[in-house]
Amino acid sequence: MPTNSAADPVKGLTLAVLGVLILTPDTVLMRLVGADPWTILFWRGLLVTVGYAGLLAVRYRGGFLRAFAEIGSYGALVAVLFAINTILFVVAVATTTVANTLVIMSAAPLFAALIGRAFLGERPPARTWIAIGIAIAGIVVIVGDGLSVGTWIGDLTALAAAIALGGHFVLVRAARPVDMMPAVGLSGLLVAAVSLIVADSLTLTPVQFGWMALLGLIILPVSFGLLTLAPIYLSAAEVGLVVLLETVLGPLWVWLVMGEEPSVNALIGGAIVITALVMNFVLKRRTLPAAPHPETAP
Repeated sequence: MPTNSAADPVKGLTLAVLGVLILTPDTVLMRLVGADPWTILFWRGLLVTVGYAGLLAVRYRGGFLRAFAEIGSYGALVAVLFAINTILFVVAVATTTVANTLVIMSAAPLFAALIGRAFLGERPPARTWIAIGIAIAGIVVIVGDGLSVGTWIGDLTALAAAIALGGHFVLVRAARPVDMMPAVGLSGLLVAAVSLIVADSLTLTPVQFGWMALLGLIILPVSFGLLTLAPIYLSAAEVGLVVLLETVLGPLWVWLVMGEEPSVNALIGGAIVITALVMNFVLKRRTLPAAPHPETAP
């Protein structure tokens, strides 16, 4: 197993929050594209790979190819697991209600905590378990009006997607300090390959492709890149908690761009989720050892 880097929760939290903030227009951009889900997935996967290639070329310059070679077996697993999560999420939305999918997906931090405990020996403190429970309750409040029986196949698919996402964060943390961004970039090729088989048509209008390019070449590579770096410094469960912010902030973009006002439940549930996150990280901050005074520091 790779040598663990020193924990830096503040850096991890910063990376995760920035990643989620950049990701929040994802929902509204897909609405603006308005194509078949599998068509969106094909172009999303293909353009994400191209976007990652450009991002990594700037980051590593002469070491571009070496960055891909260094991901090793962990990288292969990360690529496969992230592709599975992406595809399962789309299938879940298509086969059960969006509300059911979001509530089930909100359990991803819980699965990350359990998988991290089993395979990495990380024991999340009580405050993190409490924050996960409160955040899931907040997601239930947000989508409560839309909850329905759905279909058991769709619900199980959403559950598998949540497990895959939790496992993805654990794998990235297990691979530290190796950068798994190249692996996430490669996952786009897997998504595109599967979508190519399933999609009825890959045709997009110039306007649709423009929105898709903004999403696939810039927003997704940058946001997922930051979220992939975050577990190096922060536990997988806590990164999963921060990702729940996307469910809270995404509808705000839909409101601003498309005029769909969020419901009272969405505002209340969003406040609950944000409160859970703030509570967890404020308490975490208090448990960190104090920095040495400049006069006493070696």
